[in-house]
Amino acid sequence: MAKKASSIDFNMSETIRDILTENPKMGPKEVTDAILAKHPGAKINKNSFSVAFYTGRKKLGIKTSSGRGRKVGVRKSISGAAPKVDLARLQAAAKFLSEVGGAEAALEAIKQVQAVQVK
Repeated sequence: MAKKASSIDFNMSETIRDILTENPKMGPKEVTDAILAKHPGAKINKNSFSVAFYTGRKKLGIKTSSGRGRKVGVRKSISGAAPKVDLARLQAAAKFLSEVGGAEAALEAIKQVQAVQVK
């Protein structure tokens, strides 16, 4: 079945973009009022308006002023990946391990040095 022709012909998305281009700081309530002022007999579906409003803002590059939204941070690796070390430091660490006698002895030596150092 075909849609019933609207008695008032206007493109809601185009009208919203025109209004937001004139004043990008307008909120949804103000834009709805402006549409009803331009087209007094128009019936506006709340859901359709919401989609058209936020899509129009997005296409015009208008950011929301509120600080809400998804906060995305850098995830820390739980595997305990070591930070990048240059070749000279790796060679010095290998030499230290061989002189001390292994990783456990090296850890014990490092703990003793940290205990002695005054911060």
